[in-house]
Amino acid sequence: MKTTNLSKIVPGAAFALMATGGAALAQDEKVTIKFAMAVPPTHYSAVNGAQFFMDRAVELSEGRIEFEWYPAQQLGKAKDMLTLVQTGVVDMADVVPSYTPEKLPLTSVSELPSQATTSCGGTEVLYQLAQEGEFLGENEFGKQGVRSLMIATFVPYKILTKSVEVKTASDLNGVKLRASGGATEMSARALGAAPVRLAGPEVYQAITRGTIDGAIWPLLSLAPFDLTEEINFALTDPSIGTVSTTYIMSDSSWEKLPEDLQKIVTQAGYEASKNFCNYMDDNETAELQRLSHITPTQINGDERVKWDKILAQVKNDWAQRLDGQGFPGTAALEAWDEKSKAMK
Repeated sequence: MKTTNLSKIVPGAAFALMATGGAALAQDEKVTIKFAMAVPPTHYSAVNGAQFFMDRAVELSEGRIEFEWYPAQQLGKAKDMLTLVQTGVVDMADVVPSYTPEKLPLTSVSELPSQATTSCGGTEVLYQLAQEGEFLGENEFGKQGVRSLMIATFVPYKILTKSVEVKTASDLNGVKLRASGGATEMSARALGAAPVRLAGPEVYQAITRGTIDGAIWPLLSLAPFDLTEEINFALTDPSIGTVSTTYIMSDSSWEKLPEDLQKIVTQAGYEASKNFCNYMDDNETAELQRLSHITPTQINGDERVKWDKILAQVKNDWAQRLDGQGFPGTAALEAWDEKSKAMK
């Protein structure tokens, strides 16, 4: 059986092939999808997201879909993943939208404080909004010439610190915290912290060298990056936001797929979204129990009222900032709220 590498098909030729001999292609040819990621293959998002997605696509296509997988930043840094897709270096990549806020600012609506209390709660809303013709599909991904196949929000993030126990907002004054960018960066700054934008693979070196004091992250992300012994305190509530991730395919690569394989990668993407969020929700609490040396804290009473007010203002500031830059930030908040209510 002949194998076709999507990244090597000339778009015009692909169109002609599917128009005149699409049935033969669908039945007789394998398709290879070139897929890049920033995290290592052992990371839980790679295992429960990417590996699950690829296995399902191969299974559903009965082996007609194959993958060339490049994890662990083999082809570029985390911030480069979207560019790799748009320039045709790869067909698909795991993109964290907040790493490229200049191109994907609206998806950060999923990362704002209190948008979702669980990974799957946020994932269901975000997945629907990212579909073709929906708010993010139309106003974000479509305008970048890409489409989202798998998309998920992580569990609500914690403030994880090495030596600072956070009990009030004043405890965060000047504390340098890793942030992914976007909404979490705004939340950290509003609370008095000094956010430092770093991708996951860069955090270990920053903490061990003292460049940062901690990270805004889920507990599940500590072990994959050898950080369990570097963190001693975890502010578990309230969450100041989260981060989303998405497997993005370029429109040009998508159009080279026969229609039946388009349906298969769509199904695999949805199932991977569900598998990933279920893993996150099922294991985050257990991780805190496993890491017994970490002291958990929560904000309560009058201090909690203060935090809730600050974080509510972050949402308004986020929307107004984007509105001022020519992006529909307020409309993104409204779309999220409407979709959330419709799905309850």
